[in-house]
Amino acid sequence: MDREDVKEEIASFLPGLSLETLTSLLGVLEEIGVESRADLAFVEAKDLEKYLSKIQCRRLLNGIKNKGLPPVEVEDPVAVESPPLTSTPSSSSERTSERNSSFSSPTLPGRPWYTDFRVRWVEMPAAIGKATADAKRPSPGDRRDMIKTVVDQMLAHEQNPTRATCHTIARMIVRDWPKSFADVGQKGDMLGDGCYSLLQQIKTRVEYKNRKQTLQTRRRRQRRPSNVAAEGAIAMARGPVDQYGCVRWCPEELPAGETEATLEETKQQLLNIYAEGGMGGAETAEHLMEKTYITQRQFINGVPAPAIHEIKEDWPFLFSQRGLFSHFSLLTDVSIQTKYEEAMNSKGSTIIRFCQQLNRPGIGDVLAKYEPEASDKAACVLLLLMAYFKEPKNAIMLEADPCATAADVESTVPLPSNPCLIVQGDMMKPTAWMLSIEQKEFHH
Repeated sequence: MDREDVKEEIASFLPGLSLETLTSLLGVLEEIGVESRADLAFVEAKDLEKYLSKIQCRRLLNGIKNKGLPPVEVEDPVAVESPPLTSTPSSSSERTSERNSSFSSPTLPGRPWYTDFRVRWVEMPAAIGKATADAKRPSPGDRRDMIKTVVDQMLAHEQNPTRATCHTIARMIVRDWPKSFADVGQKGDMLGDGCYSLLQQIKTRVEYKNRKQTLQTRRRRQRRPSNVAAEGAIAMARGPVDQYGCVRWCPEELPAGETEATLEETKQQLLNIYAEGGMGGAETAEHLMEKTYITQRQFINGVPAPAIHEIKEDWPFLFSQRGLFSHFSLLTDVSIQTKYEEAMNSKGSTIIRFCQQLNRPGIGDVLAKYEPEASDKAACVLLLLMAYFKEPKNAIMLEADPCATAADVESTVPLPSNPCLIVQGDMMKPTAWMLSIEQKEFHH
C-alpha cells in the first residue's frame, strides 16, 4: 500500500486525527486490501468503526465520495445488488436459477470491470452447486476447484487483479452464499467480514497464475543496462506489490550518491569483513548489506538463477539471521521480528487457550510444563501445534547436549535433509540455532 499517499488523503478530511489513531487506521486499511488512494472509494463504515467515531467515519467517506476519486462509487455496487448476508432465498430452486444465470454483465464506461462482475456458477463443479443449494460447506478439494474457476473467470478481465479487486469479489461470494463460504467461529459467529480465508485463496491463486510472467518480465527488465547517474540517483523507493507480497522485487534506481562501481567496492568490503570475522561481523555488515540491496537482487534474480552455494560465496551475510531479516524487510516492507512478536502476543495466546479446552494425547503434557511467567511462549505454541497435528518432535527439532557447541552438534547429531531447530536444554526454554543444512553452518 502507498501509505504516504493514503495517509495524506485521510489527513485532508480528518486533520485533527491523532498520529496513533492514524497509524492504526492505515494498518487496518492495508489489511482489508487498500493499495492506493483510489481504493478508499470502496471502504465501508464498518471497516473503520473500531478506530473512528460515527461522525468521523461519515466525514471521511463523504469527503472521498464528493471529491470524485476514481472509482466514484463509495458503496460496492455488488453489495447493493447482492442479498444481505443474513438473508436466505425463498427456495433452493429460486437460488439455483439465480446461480445458473449469473454471468458478468457488460461493464459501463468509466467503471472498473469488477463492479459488474458476476461469477458464472454454471461452470462450477456439480459438488459446489449441490453444497450451495443445500447451504452446506463444500469439501476442501471442491472449494479449491471453485477457486480455480473463479480466478480463471477473473483473469479473462484482468491479467493480475489487485488484492482490493480480489477482496471485492470474495465479499460478493460470501454475501451470496454465507453458509457455504463465510469464515465462522466455533459458535457459528462470523469472523470479521467473513471472507478473509476466501480472499487469501483467491489472491494466492492469482499470484500463482502470474508467477512466470511476472518473474520473466522483471528479469528481462533487469538485463537492460542501467543509465542512472550518480548525481541523479534517489533513495530506494517502495514499489507496488508485484510478486507474492514483494514491494522491491527488482529495484532499478541506485542508492543516492552510489554508482555500480562504488557498490562493487562495498561488496568487496563485505567479503573482507566475512573473511576476517565470519558471521561475527554480521552486525558491522548490516548497513553495508542494506546499501548493496539492489546488487543482491540483481544477482538473485539473474538468469539462470544462481545456486545456493554461489549466493553463499558472493553474499555470505545473507545467511546470517541479521542479514536475512534485513533483506526480507527491504523486499516486503515487513519486519519479521515485529510481526513475530505481534503474532505471538495475539495468536499465540489464542492457540494456548484453545488447546487448554482440548483433551488430546500430548497436548496435556506440553501444557503441564508451561509456566506463563518463565516459559518460552513460542516454544510452547510450536509444541502444541505439533501435538495437535500429531507430528513427532524430531520432525523439525533435534535435541542436543546443553553444553555442546555448534561444531559438536554438527559432528555428533545426525542431521536431517530438511532445515530444523537444534534445541539445547529444556524445550520450554530453548537455545535454538538456525541451521543451514547445505552449508553445514549454524547461526545463533
